[in-house]
Amino acid sequence: MIKTEYHRFLQTLNSTSTPEPVRKIANLVAAHFDELVPLSTNQGQRVKKVVALAQKEWATISSNIEPLEEAPVEQLVKITQLSRIEVGPFRGFEKQEIFDLASSLVLIYGPNGTGKSSFCEALEYGLLGTVAEAENKRFRDQNEYLKNAHVGQFTPPVIYAIDDQNNEARVIPNEAAYRFCFVEKNRIDSFSRIAAQVPAKQTELISTLFGLEVFNEFSNNFTDEIDDKYIDKIGQKGLLLGQKRQALSGAQQQIQSSTIELQSIATDEVKLSTQYKEGTSFSQLIVELHGSEGALGRIRTLEIEIQQPPGIKSNLTKSLLEQYGSSIATNTAQLTGKQQELAAASQQISYKNLYEALLFLKPTSPNACPACKTPLTQTTSNPYIDATEELKKLEQLASLQGQVSQFEQNIKEQTFQVSQMLKACLRFYTQGNALQPFEVANNMQPSIQWWTSLLVPLADGYTPWQHLLVQVQQLEQNDTLIDQALDLKKTKQAELDILREYARQITVLQTRKKTATDTISAAQLLIENFNNQNAQLILDAEAEKPVVLVNQQITSAYASFVKKLDSYTKKLPAQLVADLGELVVELYNAFNRNDAENELLAAVKLPLAQNERLKIAFKNNSGKFHDALHILSEGHIRCLGLAILLAKNLKENAPVLIFDDPVNAIDDDHRESIRRALFEDQYFSKKQIMLTCHGEEFFKDIQNLLSADAAGQAKSFSFLPKLGDTHVRVDFNSPPRNYIVSARQHFNRNEVRDALAKARQALEALTKCKIWRYVSKHGDGNLSLKLRAATSPIELRNLTEQLKSKIGKADFTDGNKITY
Repeated sequence: MIKTEYHRFLQTLNSTSTPEPVRKIANLVAAHFDELVPLSTNQGQRVKKVVALAQKEWATISSNIEPLEEAPVEQLVKITQLSRIEVGPFRGFEKQEIFDLASSLVLIYGPNGTGKSSFCEALEYGLLGTVAEAENKRFRDQNEYLKNAHVGQFTPPVIYAIDDQNNEARVIPNEAAYRFCFVEKNRIDSFSRIAAQVPAKQTELISTLFGLEVFNEFSNNFTDEIDDKYIDKIGQKGLLLGQKRQALSGAQQQIQSSTIELQSIATDEVKLSTQYKEGTSFSQLIVELHGSEGALGRIRTLEIEIQQPPGIKSNLTKSLLEQYGSSIATNTAQLTGKQQELAAASQQISYKNLYEALLFLKPTSPNACPACKTPLTQTTSNPYIDATEELKKLEQLASLQGQVSQFEQNIKEQTFQVSQMLKACLRFYTQGNALQPFEVANNMQPSIQWWTSLLVPLADGYTPWQHLLVQVQQLEQNDTLIDQALDLKKTKQAELDILREYARQITVLQTRKKTATDTISAAQLLIENFNNQNAQLILDAEAEKPVVLVNQQITSAYASFVKKLDSYTKKLPAQLVADLGELVVELYNAFNRNDAENELLAAVKLPLAQNERLKIAFKNNSGKFHDALHILSEGHIRCLGLAILLAKNLKENAPVLIFDDPVNAIDDDHRESIRRALFEDQYFSKKQIMLTCHGEEFFKDIQNLLSADAAGQAKSFSFLPKLGDTHVRVDFNSPPRNYIVSARQHFNRNEVRDALAKARQALEALTKCKIWRYVSKHGDGNLSLKLRAATSPIELRNLTEQLKSKIGKADFTDGNKITY
């Protein structure tokens, strides 16, 4: 488990954000894991070993983090329950034993020392590929721990399971998939001792609850840094040479400052290149911007592209042309109708003209008829008055003539617009254009006949109007392309401005680099004689530099590695119990269902960071949190630890729940509620449960809590005390502890007395444990029982009759009751 957890930690380093030397240190530790695990911080055992290994293998160790091994293809199928296990030789098993596990409930009973733990370790090895207890006891060779001491052999246990297709398949060990299937008594015991620990230790015990205390110890045995006494991070030859060069400090300072400047320039070059494009070097940046022989740079390419004219837009749209066409057709039809109306009223028009002419002559002959010169006083009627009255009657003709004139004006304007669009098409499409014969001269106004000619099919079967629509649509599409080209030109101009700024910064960096290089060259001339006198020391110091550089890399990488490992270890508790709060509270309350309402939890805060404490809030005041260790008893803390483990099993959807005697770590007051949570509530109703215990009474109570059918389908094994034989003794036909199942077996064998005894025990358990509770829930559970003496037990008949009477009363609230 410790190595598996370390490999999970390695995956957190598998990114470019983790420096390569750090990953090399991590791989070095992984490669020599078994050598480093036993070493501690005492006298620098582990750090000295790490330094020796790093200096020896630094050039060859890989910086690539290997991914976690994927589950084999055959194990990708989802497991629903375990079906059987073949175990032995293994721990207490000298020879092979086969256990049939094909049941949703597997119960294993046996006193201490009979082999129950060996059976659970076989399950652990078969599912996880490792046994945590072997790591806890510091067995470097796990096979030595797992082999049977009497025969000196170890055969890996083989587990078979039923998958979601109801097929049986061999289980391939997968620690990641099955790690939360196991709940162990020792972990709950350790969790209960949290009260005796300092706050910093309390966080570690959350990891202990999940079996990671060995990994915590492994992590804590790395010193924070590598001390100077273990590795040379300065370079002794270089230090001596530096002392001699004090006389040349001025020149050396110039070289140093210029070297620093060059390093800064190199950093700025990388920064500028990365800012331009991730993964681009400075030289590539220069080539991309300014080009090389035979290839233009991006700047020159953009300048040429921007200078290219985008083309001329027509500003024509098909929708507008169709709008003109539709309007012309509508106005033409309406004009024809109005003209027909005018033709029908032609005689009225003549009279209208006559009356208008008569009124026109009134000023020249106001007192006589303008036609016959008869004085108006002698006429039968006044012609001017008659003309005025008749014109009023013919006013609708004037309105009709105005409408005809307006329609003609509309048609004139719209046909003109169509003719202009046709001219535009001819300007863009000059060769072989079918619209050429329909072009209207600049000084001409297109007529209705011209419009009508556009609707007459040509030799190609299409009308000029159709040709015009197609060409306008094409010009509209060209306008769109020109707009896109203009937008692209703006984008290119913006890019060009940015690239010119990059080019300016490149020039600045090149100038700085030349200045620094020239300064170094001048300073080096001053110390040339000195170099000749100290040639050997200089060579030694130079030869020392790569070693010192590697040592510095090792030191820096080690310190960063330890920080990351420590951070990962501290975050493990938070990762393990993430999103478990509500489920933990729900399970804890189920374990304590008989407590008062104000003793049940509303929320829990687990100690996930350094110096945090375990906090709880009760239902009667959910906003106030208390120190759980100050409030809860040890029994309640154990219930909380069990609730966390079971919540994790449910959250991870583990296919099976395997208990190695954990409930015996719980006090008697809570065992009944825990049994009900496991077997009556719905939390684990669809999950296979395997439970070992050494308490016979608890074993019996579990079976009698179940229905007779469920108890009959459960698998039950009894591990028996050894009788001079070193091999584990197992009773594969363990007699049922369920009273009903046992009574049926006695009855089928005609053992009537034994059957009646078991039936009576079943009735006693039923009335006291279930029916009385049922009556109290739905009615009055207060009974008046008569006892023959102070020490006499409750008479079963009296109890059952009173319960039956209570259920039969009208005020009994359960509507599903059946009375006889």
